[in-house]
Amino acid sequence: MRPLIIASLLCLLTFHLRSQIQIEGLVTDAENNKPVDAATVQLQKKGSGIPVNYTLTDAEGRFIFPAIQVNDSMVVRVSLLGYGTMVLPVVPGEKLHFQLSLRPFSLKEVEIRPGRIYGRQDTINYDVSRFISPKDESVKDILKRLPGIQVNDAGKISYNGKDISRFYVEGMDLSDGRYGQISNNLQANAVETVQVLENHQPIRVLSKKISTEDIALNLKLKPQFRNRWLINLEGGTGGSPILWSGNLNAMQLSRKSQSVYLYKGNNTGNDVTDEQRFFRTEEEEKKYGSLLPTFLKQPSLSAPLKKERLLFNQVHTLSANRLYKLNETAQLRINANYVHDLRSQQRGSITHYYQEADTLTLKEESNTQIRNDRTELAASFENNTEDIFLTNHFNLTGNWENSLSHIQTGQNVTQRIQTPDFGVHNYLQGLWTRGKNTIEARSLVRYHNLPARIGINDYSDKMNLHQLYIDHSLSLLRKKGVLTQRYTAGVSGDINNLHNGFALYAIPEYQWNLPKWSISFNLPFRWTAFPGTEISHPALNPYLSILYKLNYAWRFSARAGYKESYGDITNLYTSPYRTSFRNRIVSNGILPVERKQSYALYGEYKSTVHEFFLTLYLNYINNRSNRIFERRVEGEEVSLISLPEKNDSYNWSVNGTLSKGFYDWGIKFALSYLIGRNKAEQLSDGKRLPFRSDYMQYEPKISWTPSRLLEINYQSTIYYGGSRIGSETHLNPLLNVVQKFGIIYSLAAVDIQLSLDHYHNDISRDKSADAFFAHISLRWKTGKWQLAADATNLFNKKEYRYTQYSTTESYTSWLTLRPREFLVKVRYKF
Repeated sequence: MRPLIIASLLCLLTFHLRSQIQIEGLVTDAENNKPVDAATVQLQKKGSGIPVNYTLTDAEGRFIFPAIQVNDSMVVRVSLLGYGTMVLPVVPGEKLHFQLSLRPFSLKEVEIRPGRIYGRQDTINYDVSRFISPKDESVKDILKRLPGIQVNDAGKISYNGKDISRFYVEGMDLSDGRYGQISNNLQANAVETVQVLENHQPIRVLSKKISTEDIALNLKLKPQFRNRWLINLEGGTGGSPILWSGNLNAMQLSRKSQSVYLYKGNNTGNDVTDEQRFFRTEEEEKKYGSLLPTFLKQPSLSAPLKKERLLFNQVHTLSANRLYKLNETAQLRINANYVHDLRSQQRGSITHYYQEADTLTLKEESNTQIRNDRTELAASFENNTEDIFLTNHFNLTGNWENSLSHIQTGQNVTQRIQTPDFGVHNYLQGLWTRGKNTIEARSLVRYHNLPARIGINDYSDKMNLHQLYIDHSLSLLRKKGVLTQRYTAGVSGDINNLHNGFALYAIPEYQWNLPKWSISFNLPFRWTAFPGTEISHPALNPYLSILYKLNYAWRFSARAGYKESYGDITNLYTSPYRTSFRNRIVSNGILPVERKQSYALYGEYKSTVHEFFLTLYLNYINNRSNRIFERRVEGEEVSLISLPEKNDSYNWSVNGTLSKGFYDWGIKFALSYLIGRNKAEQLSDGKRLPFRSDYMQYEPKISWTPSRLLEINYQSTIYYGGSRIGSETHLNPLLNVVQKFGIIYSLAAVDIQLSLDHYHNDISRDKSADAFFAHISLRWKTGKWQLAADATNLFNKKEYRYTQYSTTESYTSWLTLRPREFLVKVRYKF
């Protein structure tokens, strides 16, 4: 009886899957047979008039509905203003062709106001003309206005709280992850539409086989700005002391070729190196490999303050980017970048180390100068068809970085750290379709030479590292019905001057794609070994992802995974070494093995009509390690010693975003929030010292443009967090608040901009610090010319203090700020 029941269920399942078909069609003009763009296409049940699903036609007049269970009562209805409505029945296995006839119409006393945001399946379009302000200089200024889109201070772009994976202009990716070079320099009025591409699959071979949750951004330019050079030249000078700035950018962006050439330099505290920052995604791990191992790091000049307030710099950057579209599917991209960056900072700190028996306090003051000369040359070829995908990415990098610090503690210390890096990298990937099978081959070869050196007074030490890293794999993919299977086998090797290592891995992957559900299950197996040591680990790392799309507005997902990972080869270095005049690392040759369990729930809601976007993440991570650290403080020296003992830690967090646009009032409101807890252990005097940190952070932002003459912006960051160390030490929660208020008013041809920043930082239970900064700017535009005058730090604030907690320590730091400054700039647009 049981086999009969199972057979019956299998027959019903097979019938159900076969009854699910994909509906495709074409909409053209009946008179000239040209494709009709943006026509509304509805899938309906005959006679009901209620849509089951809907979409819009693309620029080629095509539309597609994903696989859905259909019957004889299904029809497709196509309509567009100015054309007659047309209805056709769904015929399984046949593409529908709609030929719309013109239908004249007249409007009387009717106001038509199309939405600023409209969607088409997985594409959301923002009509830039409805958001742009005459005061907007670059694309970055526009993106900050768009509901659902966020841009942080470094220029990273996210949509609904998720970082974008690619940045396109007219469907072409010129910047290769360094999209700040375009978003910061492309003039705002050149863009017609900003598109958000959800579930973006850039490889056409996989477009109907593997679904993703990646987000991409595409800029569509106004016709008059395509195929022409956009050139800006700017120079500035000022005082307190002598200030200078220069900017020359030239870009030509079309659908067949694209070029961007940039020079920027200044000593005003403006960190233009952010434009060359590479925004790395999870997929880039396969392309670039894991992060480079390092022994030494340069001193940090960061603080919870706007970078331009504290950055004393002399910087020059050069960039050249060129993309050639060889044919409809192939392209060649060349990217070259150079940075010369000289930074200096005066600062001091008091550090409290909390131990089981007592608390130790160390104080220092320093004057540090860091010089960085970095260059990169990259060339990429890509051929992306529906049957073949082939790409090769090659790059050369050189990084000459060194720092000199004069430090005062109980004695005078001179510290010099050198961390140069010279590397070559090549990544080759190919996919070929053979019948129902898709074959994929990947090859990554990477070599780096990192001759690090540290000098402290008369002490000197070298920690050179030479690494050749390879990773080769072969995959077979097959899709049958709603099930996609992929099987990957590969080998990776790490050949270096410390300890060679290698890994063998096999990854079976399964993905079920149903109309509303997408279920993915991976079961990677990896064997890692370091010959000459006792380290040889097999590991299974299962991962499960379930995505449910209720409708266009609501989407939910759940994820669970287990991953075993290892430290890098620097952990196998057996000799103690210094990382600064004060800190020493003792790895004891212990390679940490981390076993991490992670669970996550996610939900999102979007309504383009109401300009409302909402997300919610719930995360939990439990990590088990075979290593624990002991911190020892002896005189002025702090040692971090790695010991072979079990160490568990966990983290949970709740975070999300909310964004709402109010069309009639010209308002965009956004909120991001984070609540969480970390818990771990550290050894102190041979005893386990547990520590826990609890934190919450809220970032509300509001932008209001009541008229074309006035714009008001407000944003704040509210952070509240404390720590418990052992059973005796309770570090009081600190409240840190940053508020930024800005107003721009246009008076004739002059834009007047005033910004006020307020920083509140708790130093201790009974002491806090407040800092106020004011900035005023005047901009006069006439034709192609712009004249600007800026005055910064009007209150001439000269020092800033703050306190932070970290594991079992607390830091109270102070640093020197840039003084009151004045700068005049002239810009000309060719």
